[in-house]
Amino acid sequence: MRWGIVGHGGIAPTFIEAARGIGHDVVAVAGRDPARATSFATKHSIGSSGCDVSELVGEVEAAYVCTPHSSHRDVSIALLNAGVPVLCEKPMGVGADQVRQMVEVARSAGVFLMEAMWTRHLPVMATCRSWIQQGLLGEIQTVEAAFGFKAPYDPTSRLWAPEFAGGSLLDIGIYTLVITELAFQSLPVSLDAEAEISPSGVDASISVTARYPSGGSAALRSAINADLGRNASITGSKGRVDIPEFWRAEKMTLLSPTGEKVDEVHHPHRVNGFEYQIAEMARCLDAGLMECPTVPWAWSVALAALMDEIRSRAGIVYPSDKEARS
Repeated sequence: MRWGIVGHGGIAPTFIEAARGIGHDVVAVAGRDPARATSFATKHSIGSSGCDVSELVGEVEAAYVCTPHSSHRDVSIALLNAGVPVLCEKPMGVGADQVRQMVEVARSAGVFLMEAMWTRHLPVMATCRSWIQQGLLGEIQTVEAAFGFKAPYDPTSRLWAPEFAGGSLLDIGIYTLVITELAFQSLPVSLDAEAEISPSGVDASISVTARYPSGGSAALRSAINADLGRNASITGSKGRVDIPEFWRAEKMTLLSPTGEKVDEVHHPHRVNGFEYQIAEMARCLDAGLMECPTVPWAWSVALAALMDEIRSRAGIVYPSDKEARS
């Protein structure tokens, strides 16, 4: 397909590499700063650049939105209303209300929309689901997941600024929730959350404990001010799965209750891991679908609502929350 990109931050080159690596083309980029957009286009051999998303209409078959979180909704809605299918970076919106608005526009316009939760498309995760469904782990008892790195504190950057919906939860903590939902196949029935709030007002780190309908529990941590590693484990009554680098996993190990290796899978990415969601979106469009079965709209709304609840428990407030209450 011919893709356009809205946004030219750090994740955009990863998308370009994956798209081109499986035979797609990236032909246009739009960004807030025309000079930066032009420089980005030149660096990545993209023929067209500008600052208005309307310039993508008629030039592309799909758009990838990778602006700061706070503008995902407005950019995506503009594209959807213009008939352009959208792959929107996670989190799809800042809160469930925004995600619901995006879904309603997509439904009304009859245009495809998908949250770019690439982890759900990885081959390793498909195998993990299969192991759980086959009962190889028995009854799921606990999930432990952590994702943290130390980023320089800059209250004006997208990671640290409330106006950009910064903080660890929406940026990387979301992945710990995704792996937990995969394990339990449900949302929690109760949760507690405790955050370290930065001087700028976002969560520098957050810890979430949750209980699930089966009686199992999860202990999840994320941070942008500390290295917590990036690993997850799913423990059941019959064994445990260890998943290193779980948000971009290429391998995992199934262990017995006594810690002996039972099985191991290794699925090296063809490019960088983004290619699976790109290929799936192309498949969905070819099939005439408006939403992806792997990342359906209801799932994105539920995930956003869960993060709303976590933020409420932890005292994390964004400017956009006032809009949602008005």
